[in-house]
Amino acid sequence: MFRWGSVGCDVMRRRWRGAVLGLVIAVVVSGVIAMGSAGTAAAQPVRYTGGTYVAMGDSRASGGFFTPTPDYFLGCKRSAFNYPTIVRVLALSRGFIDLSCAGAVAANLHSAGQPTQAGYKPPQVHLVPRDAQLITVSIGGNDMRWGAILVHCRTAPFTDRFCRSNRAIATQVRDSINRMENRVTPALRAIRRKAPNAQIIVVGIGGFMGTHGCWPMVPISDPDVRWMNQVFNRANGALWRATAKIGGTFVDANRVSAGHDPCNLITPWYESSMSNTIAYPYHINQAGAIAVGAMVNGAIRR
Repeated sequence: MFRWGSVGCDVMRRRWRGAVLGLVIAVVVSGVIAMGSAGTAAAQPVRYTGGTYVAMGDSRASGGFFTPTPDYFLGCKRSAFNYPTIVRVLALSRGFIDLSCAGAVAANLHSAGQPTQAGYKPPQVHLVPRDAQLITVSIGGNDMRWGAILVHCRTAPFTDRFCRSNRAIATQVRDSINRMENRVTPALRAIRRKAPNAQIIVVGIGGFMGTHGCWPMVPISDPDVRWMNQVFNRANGALWRATAKIGGTFVDANRVSAGHDPCNLITPWYESSMSNTIAYPYHINQAGAIAVGAMVNGAIRR
């Protein structure tokens, strides 16, 4: 039997959101999963003492939830209180550079500029100072193209698309994860070369698939939602491998976000497929930005 929500859930969600934001950090700090790595011989990350912090990556870093600020409209959809801004506050960073840009792929971090509606953005690594102490990276989702997988699973109430047992989709998943890993690895290596002493923290993808669907917010059958969650676990395994190669730390946002998917009406960290004004569909909302910021802060070596 599948369980589904009602159309009015978004209204109820907004009523609760303001009351729960203050609780998010405590919840996350108690459950952070951060995996460090021995890294390469050339990597000698320093302990963080409040030096320059650089945020890099795609819409998971830029925010993607609406704020009427200049940064939101200057091509990269940087929200006023995205998770890098939260990290900056929690870490007491004396210097802060936010290079995150919605729509970025791994190549935009190191080898290719990114065209946006507000003009061309140079490769993000070009603006990373060599003496950066802390760098966060959220990348890989656009290289993996998870939306092209998820679209096969959308269904009407009380029906099932059986994505989990479709051989063609299984091949697509495997190829997508391999492609992501092969693109993210050189991007992270380029960042390490530019900032050899920085702590590099890579934030994983996923978090918006829980244990069941809730039509129409998450219009996917319960078994396929659980299968998709495992797809993101596999993708995060690839990101962890890439992170280990450059002596970085990986934060598994998918696992730590368990229970805060869009079907949670009280403390959701992610918006639903229906979102078009609050945040991008299946992207972190303001509560999610605070949560991820707390995850990252807990992973910083001081």
